[in-house]
Amino acid sequence: MRRDRPSFTDEIKAELAGLQPAKPCCKDAELDALIRVLAASRNGRVRLRLPRNPIARAVVQLARDTGGQVHGVRKGTTERRPSYTVELSPGPAARTEGMCCARAALRGLFLARGVIAEPGSAYHLEIAVPPAEQAATASVLDRLRLPTTRLQRRGRAVFYLKGAEAITRSLGLMGANRAVVRFEHDRIVRDMRGNANRRANSETANLDKRLRVAYAQVEAVRKLQHHERSLQSLSPALRATAELRLAHPHASLQTLAGHAQVSKSAIAHRLHRLLALARENGLLD
Repeated sequence: MRRDRPSFTDEIKAELAGLQPAKPCCKDAELDALIRVLAASRNGRVRLRLPRNPIARAVVQLARDTGGQVHGVRKGTTERRPSYTVELSPGPAARTEGMCCARAALRGLFLARGVIAEPGSAYHLEIAVPPAEQAATASVLDRLRLPTTRLQRRGRAVFYLKGAEAITRSLGLMGANRAVVRFEHDRIVRDMRGNANRRANSETANLDKRLRVAYAQVEAVRKLQHHERSLQSLSPALRATAELRLAHPHASLQTLAGHAQVSKSAIAHRLHRLLALARENGLLD
């Protein structure tokens, strides 16, 4: 049976889970963000339920690297998807005040509760945290100068980003370089398609307008033919233009001008005069 392709969110989290911070302070900042958003405490231990095995492995490694103790990892199922519960005792807290630590904390927040729209759709990235953690989350986002908007949804504080540039920057800050490449590629393709569609729509609108004008010109000439002021009473230039329009009802002004061997403005003036004559004689609305 064919497996569904992972979502863009899944791909980013798999990439981020494979990144292990080099500095102890950053390891602590990333693990602390995960614990704050996901953990339930019991008997001095914390328990994190994680939706993906790579994230569970990353948490175990971070806990061990920061002097913590891992008491167990249990696999289960949540909403027909595998889940992993990691029980641990964190190590001693480290100072996490640098910008590198803010980036690590952002990575932990996204691993815990981050979601991003699929490339090619809306530009939207969000992180949902418990209300008690919204101040700490806002502090991290402010330090990184990410222009987030905050709202409340289903008992959580949701911070979200809109716009391609802001999302690209946030992915880069987290270290999701492969995701940045894919996001930028899909953004360029989307913009190119949008430009092509706008150009096609513009060309279609121009064609429709030209055909409507040409139809009115043909109607004017035909009605002048059957009016007491027939085409024979017109000047040779107007008569030749009228006959040319009847012979080429869909042609552009440029094409008609080429047939008549006059300028485009001259042929446009003559056709305008034919329309005016038809209106003066009550032949057109």
